[in-house]
Amino acid sequence: MLAMNKALENSFNKLLELEREIEESYLSFAHQLSVIAESYDETTGNHIERVGKLSAWFAEKLGLEPEKINKIRAFAPLHDIGKILVPNDILNKPGKLTDEEFEIMKKHVEYAGKLLGDSEYFEIARNIALYHHEKYDGSGYLKGLKGEEIPIEARIVALADIYDALRSERPYKKALSHEEALKIIFEGDGRTKPEHFDPRVLEILRENSEEIKRVWEEINNRR
Repeated sequence: MLAMNKALENSFNKLLELEREIEESYLSFAHQLSVIAESYDETTGNHIERVGKLSAWFAEKLGLEPEKINKIRAFAPLHDIGKILVPNDILNKPGKLTDEEFEIMKKHVEYAGKLLGDSEYFEIARNIALYHHEKYDGSGYLKGLKGEEIPIEARIVALADIYDALRSERPYKKALSHEEALKIIFEGDGRTKPEHFDPRVLEILRENSEEIKRVWEEINNRR
């Protein structure tokens, strides 16, 4: 009986080690994909890293389980990985996109789903990439999901993505201050509206605005 228990214990430990190796392989692959995305679009490269870390910050504040927080941190940088298949002249256009160009741009979420495949381990990565442009009031794309229909990881990344985009300089816009970004998020500017975001995630931003400002600046200054 002791010998059998020992054999079972050894087998279990081997399975755990194999599981760790598989997980490390997936995380390594995710990191390489984020490097590709960053290299492909230097303008938003730093944005990719910041969104990952800010999303993990929101997930911690929401009290999600540690494993999910770690996956959100690892996979949030892949939210726009599908843009590597969008034509460069559209992706890097300095002015406003035409309606036709915007329809092409929106396909990056579909492309991301195909790039990430159907592995169960990449479920959170797919949810983020496919649904981070959905809006809480149902006005987003591509499926027009609403409220709790949108996976929580995508709702988190949606707000982290907008906050960082507002604070970042782009060829077509100047960087906004923390206070200017919050004003747009909480009051709206015609394009961005508070109704677009999960109220719980929005409240975390409101209650911890100075903390997220420090977090963002620490990440940004390390680059």
